[in-house]
Amino acid sequence: MEVSNKKPSRISEAGFSLLELTIAMGITLAVMAAATTLLATSLRTRSRENTRSEALASAQRALNIMTREIGNSGYGLTDNGIVSADSAVPSSIRVRANLNNDTDLSDTDEDVRFVFQGVNGGSGPIVRVDNAVGSVVLATNINGLTITYLDMSGTGATAATAERVTIDVLVDLPAGLQQPHSVVHLVSDVALRNGPSTLQQF
Repeated sequence: MEVSNKKPSRISEAGFSLLELTIAMGITLAVMAAATTLLATSLRTRSRENTRSEALASAQRALNIMTREIGNSGYGLTDNGIVSADSAVPSSIRVRANLNNDTDLSDTDEDVRFVFQGVNGGSGPIVRVDNAVGSVVLATNINGLTITYLDMSGTGATAATAERVTIDVLVDLPAGLQQPHSVVHLVSDVALRNGPSTLQQF
């Protein structure tokens, strides 16, 4: 048996050429740029939608608080609890109630005013002012607040003779992706517990 003295031939082990490496890097960069753009767009959309959702949620909370406290106005008093002098403009209402049946209205939640503080027709906050503890912002991005006083039949009335109060809030929603700027109406119809006809029955 003869032994061959020939060495096995080596297989050529060549790497990527400079051209191939450049093309691969270009494709990778293009894919990464597209992914980054998509992610940034998604984050911007989410941020805008969160802003819109928060604006609506805060306005709904404010409307619920106003509805509850205006509905309870006049508790422990001999009138409907609305202070006419401080409720003369449609964007403000002041209500009182003697919640603990004492001799004054100086306790927390007994003398409250709700005011829309928009400037020059622009958006602004709705502020709750409690004479006992100070003020707090209930909602921002509000485009308008309109308080309407009605009798039981739905006819307009004065603050002093009102049986019902309609609260109309305009919420300013910023533009989103493929969504224009918009304004949403939130309305609450409140029956006053101490309306004049209710007081006459008891």
